[in-house]
Amino acid sequence: MATSRPITATSSRPSQPPPRRTARRLVRSALLTALTAGVALAVAYGLERAHAGTHPVVATLTLLQTERPGLLLLGGLLVWAVLGLLFALSGRLWIALGGTLALATVLAVADVWKMRLRLEPVFPADVEYLTHPRLLVDAAGARGVLALAALVVALLAAAYGLARLARRGRLPAARPRRGRLAAQAVCGVLSGALLVGAGLFNRPGAPLRPVYERAGAEWASWDQVDNYATNGFLAGLLYNMPGPVMPRPPGYDESTMRQIAAEYREAALTINATRDPAALADTNIVIVLGETVSDPLRMLGVHLEEDPLPFTRRLMSATTSGTILTPAFGGGTANVEFEVLTGMALRNFEPQMRTPFQTLIPHEDTFPSFVTSLAEGRDTLAIHPFVASFYRRDVVYPALGFDRRVFEGDMVHRDHVERNPYVSDAATYKEVVDELRASDRPLLMNVVTMQNHLPFWGLYDDPIDVTGPFDPAEAGDLGQYLRGLRYSDDALAQLVGDLDRLDERTIVLFYGDHLPGAWPPAALAMNPPVVQHETPYLVYANFPTAPLPATPPLSPTFLVNRMLDTANAPLTPYNALLERLAQQVPAYEVLAVLNDRGEQVTEADLSPQARHLLDQYRLVQYDLAVGKRYSAAEMLTVPDAGS
Repeated sequence: MATSRPITATSSRPSQPPPRRTARRLVRSALLTALTAGVALAVAYGLERAHAGTHPVVATLTLLQTERPGLLLLGGLLVWAVLGLLFALSGRLWIALGGTLALATVLAVADVWKMRLRLEPVFPADVEYLTHPRLLVDAAGARGVLALAALVVALLAAAYGLARLARRGRLPAARPRRGRLAAQAVCGVLSGALLVGAGLFNRPGAPLRPVYERAGAEWASWDQVDNYATNGFLAGLLYNMPGPVMPRPPGYDESTMRQIAAEYREAALTINATRDPAALADTNIVIVLGETVSDPLRMLGVHLEEDPLPFTRRLMSATTSGTILTPAFGGGTANVEFEVLTGMALRNFEPQMRTPFQTLIPHEDTFPSFVTSLAEGRDTLAIHPFVASFYRRDVVYPALGFDRRVFEGDMVHRDHVERNPYVSDAATYKEVVDELRASDRPLLMNVVTMQNHLPFWGLYDDPIDVTGPFDPAEAGDLGQYLRGLRYSDDALAQLVGDLDRLDERTIVLFYGDHLPGAWPPAALAMNPPVVQHETPYLVYANFPTAPLPATPPLSPTFLVNRMLDTANAPLTPYNALLERLAQQVPAYEVLAVLNDRGEQVTEADLSPQARHLLDQYRLVQYDLAVGKRYSAAEMLTVPDAGS
């Protein structure tokens, strides 16, 4: 007879892993944590090392290692957060490690390229360049871009290969374990929180910025090369994350703005009493930004075998002309264009407001500018021989008041000079003249050329010989740029000739935006920073005007005033404010402030009257750019003496 087996009670609780297995998991987790932390710190160190080799004045590594190691550790923590987020999203450590290394490599190479081309570090806003691969290829060269892509693929493949080796002999898990999912969730939450804090670095009350400052960060808002050198590459990136546009000036309210508007309405009426109210009636106004047009003869320590700007120089001697102190070097065209078209100084904005065309104007349906007054009785048009989305001009131009836009794909004339990849200045100016001839009404036209945009190598068969403190390769790049400059000079001569023959009154404000980044560091070291930021401007008209007396270098914000003064045209209250300010503070840029004698000074060194004008200027700029625009209607309209 079979005996029955005893029935034993079984527990409903899941079995617990043996203590030995739990210990192994804890050890494994600790080792992975140490490994990823070590990789993150090594990547942060590598980024700092790459940046430290970009410029002779950058001593980042020595400073961080000896005086501010906390900043280096914080950089490692940021990289660790990126690694953790990639792991949380993918569940694969090899993807997290390979992806982090690949991202860091791209960032380091981009920084090296940008420092070499423009003597400027990478900023968060530069991510926009990823939408313009043509510019990236032109700047770095096709071989450079392909080499970088190959390196990224190799890093990802190496990470995958190491992961395969580590798993050899082990069966893959059938499905993710609860522990792994929990680890991913924890990594995602912690990493995401830290990265969100990094993105909000410059927002009021953000917790991460005080941590950096306690670790020794000393921000240099006036010079980002110095800022990155002092605090490190990753800290510099954080400092340039988006933040508030402009500090609210003391006393800003509706009553104050009404008072300022009334004061400068009276000032404009006084000025206009001696001016011709019809000075620019039935007149075309053409504002031309010459891409990378600068005067190389102003650079000390170099010798050119040929003057690349003979016509421009002759024209300047016969017209209102001079130099501007541009906020840009090697790039940043849109910032100069912004100052010219709006009269607003970048110096008044927060340092993180690096490119208003990208980060300020696109958020507004309309944005105050000189177009409001200059468009009276005119159709408005902007011409730029490149893609519409570059610097978001497709959105910016309508907000500024330009009703019609013509970009490269819309142009009839798209010729190139020799092997230059961009539309030539000559072709752009043909487009301008055709538009003037075809229009039944006077035009207000903003033109931004493209011919002299980098790269500068291998474009022309006959580069201009140049000698100085640089090697033959550097001289070759400079010679290419100089030959392009001569082509621009010839194109300007053709434009002036065409306008002289045009039976329509036309006035032209022409200016260069910045020097090329092709100048070697040794040549730049022989020239003060102000000289490195000076470019020419002139006001030409195909009808009689009297050239204005010379001034010290001007901010681009005052150029429209120079054009109106040359034509003896009436001013708006906003122009009247700028008129007074230019007499006291002719240049007011992030780089430098110049007094009425052209001397570089601090704001504290200015006269009480000049400081008062700057206070009013900041109030008006805040009101127009980010405030309630209490004064906009009155400040931007030429006042009627009879009202």
